[in-house]
Parts: sequence; C-alpha cells; structure tokens
Amino acid sequence: MSTPTDHEALRTALGPYVLGDLPPDEVPALEAHLDGCASCTAELAALAPVAAALTGLRGSLPALPLPPADLGDRVSAAVAADARRGSRPGGAARRAGTLLVAAAVGAVLTLGVTRLVAEPAAPAVPLEAVPVAVGAPGVVASAGLVPHTWGVEVRLTARGFTAGDRYRVVVLGPDGTQFPAGEFVGTGERTMRCNLNSSVLRERASGFEVLGDDGRVLVRSSFPRA
Repeated sequence: MSTPTDHEALRTALGPYVLGDLPPDEVPALEAHLDGCASCTAELAALAPVAAALTGLRGSLPALPLPPADLGDRVSAAVAADARRGSRPGGAARRAGTLLVAAAVGAVLTLGVTRLVAEPAAPAVPLEAVPVAVGAPGVVASAGLVPHTWGVEVRLTARGFTAGDRYRVVVLGPDGTQFPAGEFVGTGERTMRCNLNSSVLRERASGFEVLGDDGRVLVRSSFPRA
C-alpha cells in the first residue's frame, strides 16, 4: 500500500503519463497505483481528453523546437509555492498534472502559430492598369483591373466626387451592355479607394463607367483587348 508521500508523487506523475513522457521504469508503479486509487483514476480520466487533443496537434505539425528545458522546474516551483500558502492536501499535485498538460498544449499551439506565420505568402493578384477618362470637373481618378474566375474587379482610386452623393459603377460588355459593379458615396477632396466587382469575365469586359444619380457618365474607361 502506498504512503501519503508516495501517493502525491504518483499523482504528480499523471501529467507526464498521459502525455507519454513518463520514464518507462516509472510506468509500472503508477499503473499499479491506479488499479487501487479511485481519486487518481478519476483525475487521469479528466486529463485524458486534453492529452488526446495535444496528440492530434503534434501529429499535424512538423518537427519543431521543444518547450523550454526549465518548464518542469517552473511548474514544480509554482506547485511548491502553492503548497506553502496552505492549499488543500492533494490540490497542489492535482494542479501540477493539469499545469504540465496545459503548458505542453500551449507550447504546441505556439509552435503551430509559428508554423502558420512561416507559410509563404500567397502570390500577388495581377493588377492590370487601365486608362481612365474623367468627364466631371474637379474629379481625379485612376483605376486597375483584376481578372478573377468569377468575373472582374475594378479597383478605383479617386477624389473630387461630391461628398455624400451616391454614384453607381457598371462594367461594360462587348456590345455595350451594362453589368452592375456596385455603388459608392463621394468623399469630396478626401481620396477614396473602392473595390468594385462584376460577374463579367475579363475576355468579355470592354470597360467601366461611373454614373451620377441622373445617369450621366462621369468617369469612363476602355479596357485593352484581353
């Protein structure tokens, strides 16, 4: 039968045990203890789901640096400090197992974030500069065109549209048919940048127009032949 001191030591070993990090020569003693200790068995059951999640994370990540070498010492120091403050018997050891598992999970999650940050950036979307003709006094505008599999995106940069007024943008088909590309509100002398989308494919898009409330064309662009 284990003594109280043995019991607390074995309880502390539950964290490394569920993580598969307990030295092999210590496993038989812990498993024998679990056969006759209901409280440790219950605590093992509570730690198991966390360890299972950690195992899944480990399997999805490449080999990466291990957590800090002094992690165990820091956890032990925290447990000892907790005990000196008069924690309930067994509570410090229970927290030790939980802290070890949680710290390991945190370390793997941190390494996972590092992996995500290290992934190469997606290739830049090709931006095709297009000519812009302005037919409204005081308006300055430029535009670029982005072809997509679902249509085209017009990136309009402009200033001088009357603040608060609403403007409509259309993309033109080869026969002059107008396809909606969205609306924007004027910002006066403040520069605005709008991303306007239309379902016309690049090979069928011949240009775009910005229309005022009265239907008058204020800005027009003709796209180069695709």
